[in-house]
Amino acid sequence: MKLFSTSGIRRKVTNLSPEFISKVGMAISTAICNNSGSDIILARDARLTGAMVEHAISSGIIAGGCNVERKGIMPTPALAYHTHKTNACAGIMLTASHNPPEYNGIKVFDKTSMGLSPEDETKIEKAVAENKLKQVNWENFGEDREVFGSTIYEEMLYDASSDINFEKFDTVIADPGGGAGCELVAHVYEKIGLNLLTINGIFDGYFSARPSEPVGKNLTALKSSVLHHNEKAIGLAFDGDADRCVAVDEKGRFVPLDVLISLYARYVVEQNSGKGLIITHVDASMLIDKLVTNVGGKVKRTKVGDVAIGNMVANEKALFGGEPCGAWIHPKYHLCPDGPLTGLKILEWISERGPLSKLVDEINDYPVKRVKVPCENEIKQALLTILDKKLSSKDNYKTILKIDGLRINFEDDSWVLIRPSGTEPYFRVTSQAMCEKESQERLDFYATLVKKEIDVLMK
Repeated sequence: MKLFSTSGIRRKVTNLSPEFISKVGMAISTAICNNSGSDIILARDARLTGAMVEHAISSGIIAGGCNVERKGIMPTPALAYHTHKTNACAGIMLTASHNPPEYNGIKVFDKTSMGLSPEDETKIEKAVAENKLKQVNWENFGEDREVFGSTIYEEMLYDASSDINFEKFDTVIADPGGGAGCELVAHVYEKIGLNLLTINGIFDGYFSARPSEPVGKNLTALKSSVLHHNEKAIGLAFDGDADRCVAVDEKGRFVPLDVLISLYARYVVEQNSGKGLIITHVDASMLIDKLVTNVGGKVKRTKVGDVAIGNMVANEKALFGGEPCGAWIHPKYHLCPDGPLTGLKILEWISERGPLSKLVDEINDYPVKRVKVPCENEIKQALLTILDKKLSSKDNYKTILKIDGLRINFEDDSWVLIRPSGTEPYFRVTSQAMCEKESQERLDFYATLVKKEIDVLMK
């Protein structure tokens, strides 16, 4: 039984029964913490269903013999950081991240502040599927503790902000989107001395002010606020659990996600005397390769998902790793994608090298085209095998990277990625080329190929 996707267990709440959630909690106690009386730290985002999921999973944890420390509403990176620094057996974040309010989910972290490895996720899945759930004797039940506050994490953020030149900004406008970062971002950013204006800064389980995903079309209010404030303002937006951060420049323009991470990655390498490794995934722009290698750095790619990126960052001792969506990992501090920390690092960077609009305007990105092709989950692996065989027999490309789907790299560094979604019944096709026409033509060609092979398999 496959429960975990690239971002933990995530479903509509109608498919997350209290009984199932409790089993997952007991499986974590049993399969990960070995019914040992260990501490598990638990937090949630601001969704209306969070309390139900919190109490259900707590009952399973306690019955499995572990103690649960409930932190209430807290950003995902704060939960992960506390798990790491207190040496807890595990941390559990109840969130569906940027998904709509009718979703919720369970993401588990280990002592390093990273999401669980695939091997540990499999242990939980097996325990649930085979009902290998051991309820301990009543006298060995775990304790339930309610301990609010994120002091340890906040102290790290204060330390991380020490190199920001506050004179470069008249105002920082933050948009937590009603999510888990509302109170913490306001508290920390104001305390370090920023002139902070917050919009959508009250917990909102409906995400009624804007959808939780911080993409350009959802940030109309932030863009307008920055544009009409003054030319020394900058906007930062976060997703529902605050592990992502994106930026709006002082002209009120949403900074394209691939451009933002590429520019920042170049800055990190420059700060390291033109040396060092950057980690991203197979669906990121070739712009990051060009900017990083131009200043002496190197780029490696891995699977989509912060766990894969975090693992490679740790194993390769990389300077920085991230996904273009705004989930950035700063290994000097910890290995969980961290929105509030990323916001501070963006401010540090542009206070030294900005303004942000100038940095963005100096870059010519390459056109990216994307499409989702409906595909039943049951045939995804068979389809990928067929596509691999067909495409590997051709020689009109430089290489094929097969670590997560098929990334076809051409001689001019343009590429096409064909990849099964880890969370939805789709195959995703992405194309990036030197011009719009070539990017669209390749997208059409490979999307048509995928559709054709799906039709054959479904007959």
